[in-house]
Amino acid sequence: MLSRRHLRIKALQGLYAFQQSGNDRMELAEKQLLQSVDKILDLSMHHFSLMFQLADFAERRIEENKLKQLPTAEDLNPNLRFIENPFLKKLRSNRDISRNIDQLKISWVEHEDLVRKIYNLLRESDLYQNYMAMDDVSWKEHRDFIISLYNDFIVNDHVVEFILEEKNIFWATDYREETLRVNRQNVSNSELFRFIDQDVAIKLLKQNADEENGSIEIHCEESGIYNENDYFIAQYVTERILRDVNESDDDLKALPRMIKADLSVEYDDRHYLLELFRKTIIHRDETLGMIAKRADNWEPDRIAVIDIILIQMALTELMYFSSIPIKVTMNEYIELTKIYSSPNSKMFVNGLLDRLVADLKEENKIVKTGRGLID
Repeated sequence: MLSRRHLRIKALQGLYAFQQSGNDRMELAEKQLLQSVDKILDLSMHHFSLMFQLADFAERRIEENKLKQLPTAEDLNPNLRFIENPFLKKLRSNRDISRNIDQLKISWVEHEDLVRKIYNLLRESDLYQNYMAMDDVSWKEHRDFIISLYNDFIVNDHVVEFILEEKNIFWATDYREETLRVNRQNVSNSELFRFIDQDVAIKLLKQNADEENGSIEIHCEESGIYNENDYFIAQYVTERILRDVNESDDDLKALPRMIKADLSVEYDDRHYLLELFRKTIIHRDETLGMIAKRADNWEPDRIAVIDIILIQMALTELMYFSSIPIKVTMNEYIELTKIYSSPNSKMFVNGLLDRLVADLKEENKIVKTGRGLID
């Protein structure tokens, strides 16, 4: 279900958490990494539950309107198309979806104001008005209405996003900014380096400290408000599930696995995710040395931890994943720098990666199997 880019993002999150924790128990970190992948489906279940809650709210509103002292003709003969949407009913009857919602004890009862707000916005929209006014509605049109409802009124609602991010501990929205003066006395204090990579700071200190006081000033800023956090990966998952529902499906249709496992493939998705995570940690000193060698002009404000990890992941994939073409690795990590690196650092990171790839080729450290993979 998840794409390879999503798996790289999950590995990045796991490596960041592992480094910040100071824990050297890799097996525990791997378990947490796999749990974080499963949590994405949990977020999708909240989205499904909210869709069902909107239909339930609409049905309650219809029943309330019938009890008015002076009901209108529309109140007495309401349009039931939305609450009887067959695509939505198909989703609601799916046993996997129902079981997951029940097990997670998902409820929007405490957020009825939010449900009312979304429902009122939906009723006023052209999407709703046009759908309710159609003469004949096909299965595809019922489905497309629900998918548009989801994309336009649920997933982009900032309150919904906030509520669900509070339920996901693996990659919370965050912003931090820090300026640190590093000298020969405090560089060994690991408590100072929760935000800035200590090993890189030591190398920078050796290369750039002024002679007078032997110190450097490092300024870093880092944001977790990314376009590719778990909430938006969950959006991808939910929409994939929605588009995969067919009119002929019964209620036993299973939800897809978040990570594909295929024993006939050398690197199936689960193996790829765990090996990328493990090998990046195992070869950390090697890749840090390569980075330091090529970072002669590295400015102090360009050493955010996330940048270092991205470069280490790319180098690990280039050297130790023989079946992944160089171009694929380069394109993927360049795209990730667009998401995760600051505007000031992404051009530098991309340029550094280009130089490191040239070094690896010259030293014959990239060995790819399969026709055309080396270029």
